[in-house]
Amino acid sequence: MSARPGPSRNAARSSGDSVMWDRLFARHRDPKLGLQEQIRQMLVTAILDDQLPGGSPLPSSRELAEALGVARNTVVLAYQQLAGEGYLVSRERSGHFVNPDILRGRVRARSAVPAVSQPASVVALNQRVPDWSRRLRVQPTAQRNIVKPADWQKYPYPFLYGQFDASLFPTADWRECCMKALSVLDIRDWAPDLILRDDPELVQQIRTRVLPRRGVWAGVDEIVVTVGAQHALYLVADLLIDGGSTVALENPCYPDARNVFASRTARLLPVDVDAAGLPVNGRLAGCDYLYVTPSHQCPTTVTMPLERREALLRDAEAHDYVVIEDDYEAETAFEGEPTPALKSLDRLPT
Repeated sequence: MSARPGPSRNAARSSGDSVMWDRLFARHRDPKLGLQEQIRQMLVTAILDDQLPGGSPLPSSRELAEALGVARNTVVLAYQQLAGEGYLVSRERSGHFVNPDILRGRVRARSAVPAVSQPASVVALNQRVPDWSRRLRVQPTAQRNIVKPADWQKYPYPFLYGQFDASLFPTADWRECCMKALSVLDIRDWAPDLILRDDPELVQQIRTRVLPRRGVWAGVDEIVVTVGAQHALYLVADLLIDGGSTVALENPCYPDARNVFASRTARLLPVDVDAAGLPVNGRLAGCDYLYVTPSHQCPTTVTMPLERREALLRDAEAHDYVVIEDDYEAETAFEGEPTPALKSLDRLPT
């Protein structure tokens, strides 16, 4: 294929790939440059921007010439020159491929790009690039986040949150479930876009098998399936929190929760945790919402005892604040029986 590694080169003839190459070529059109130079500019930019990964095949000269509406010899000469410059490698009876070693010297390669003159249209476009540092409401790179080394799996004891032990993973059971879910009859059930509701069978499993184990009973219309904890927190923040809201949270706490709430309000109230989790000491009286991880405090892993959970619910009722309970990893009890979820202890109607 033209832009992704693969054994087939005929795929470049498809209308989708033809449109892709035509649009890519249109971005580098410059009447001051010859067609061969424009093709070189297009390919060099695509390679250095990782749009054409190292080792990926290029369409044949005939296929690319047809897609771009140029003479085949023009493409042949462009390919030959790029091969001579080290951007492409030619393989007998196979065609041209992106040199997998070209990006190892990425800085040097980029510094060499001016040898391929920048089209006037690109220069003009670059002058109109928005100042994103001024426009972005939040600077994600400036947030405090969990940082882990890229090669953490090579560590003899990788104590990292949320990473499973591959030797303990139920591979055979997982494979069997995947095969069943991908059967023709099952695909017909889950593939359609449900739009306004979640998968009914999944919701039924949650309300009858998952929540009851935590002492929580919910109706079908009280369950929303999200794409992970961060998605759930964003939905909660969008629905409940504005610039005037005060949100209390544990200190230390789950970093993504803090970042999500901080994107909605500057009025965050960190409450230092102790050996029993979040203390109930009167500091929560002025907050509107409280985010808490009582069953498995993040990151200390302590469990809030039953007496403090009951005290927290009484405090929330007395001072009229909403408790956002993150009951993650409640099943990970290091000693004794799991403590009931706050929701299961709440005697007030929802």
